[in-house]
Amino acid sequence: MLTRASRVPHPRGRAQHWHTADDDLRAFVDKTVTELANVLGDRLTAVTVHGSLAAGCFYRAKSDVDLLVVVDRRLSAPDRDRVARTLAAVSAGRPIVGDLEVSVLASEHAQTFRHPSRFEVHYSSMWRDAIVDGRVDHTVDRTDEDLAAHVTVARARGVPLYGPPPREVFGCVPLEAYWESIRSDVAWALDGDHLLESPFYGVLNACRMLLTLDVGVERASAAAYSKEEGGTWALTHVPPEHRPLIEQALACYRSDRAVTPDERRTDGHAWDADALRAFRDYVRCRLSV
Repeated sequence: MLTRASRVPHPRGRAQHWHTADDDLRAFVDKTVTELANVLGDRLTAVTVHGSLAAGCFYRAKSDVDLLVVVDRRLSAPDRDRVARTLAAVSAGRPIVGDLEVSVLASEHAQTFRHPSRFEVHYSSMWRDAIVDGRVDHTVDRTDEDLAAHVTVARARGVPLYGPPPREVFGCVPLEAYWESIRSDVAWALDGDHLLESPFYGVLNACRMLLTLDVGVERASAAAYSKEEGGTWALTHVPPEHRPLIEQALACYRSDRAVTPDERRTDGHAWDADALRAFRDYVRCRLSV
């Protein structure tokens, strides 16, 4: 585990990085790692925080805690179930509206990356009820296209919470796999009216994709840009008619206003559907999706 940084007063609603995160957030993540170590024992190889908490753009009202966990060998179905239930139980005591998003990989799949990557366990808010109700068939081997992006981010900006640094734990992700992963994620958001359902996330994710297209996949994978960095870049690089929407998306992402879980995707207010569709069509044209 990392040594805690000295505690200092912080302004409300600030962007957070793991090294200077709020005490209760760090305590929650520490508890998550401890409970994983308790259930996995010497099979636990590494835990890495990635995503917004590693990139310094974690906002309490909106962000999830993203973790990649590596175990030394593949897990049995009962062990997968125990790990999933452990994460669901820890999640119940979280101090934020967002949730854990955790993928557990066997070392052989972390070290030698294949796309889409196989995983042992996945936990997120979308899986919680199925895990608790026993509706996840843990005998099934599953893959996840998103892991190409997650592992790329972990290698570039991840913070080790347990075990070796990310670059010693995860093998290189081929550039084509990284591109396919992030392109697939954005393509889904731009399909139909999905952007209207989750506007600020979808807008900022699309901005990050446009930034990747602008600088090139190799440079983007090395930098592992965040959604916030994508939105900030887009303010000066997309046509002026789309900039008010991006400003709104950034403001909502950064807002410290308390929201319910049901309000997280919209920040609890209406959005201009015509502006969202116009931006969707612009991005579709740029990305040819």
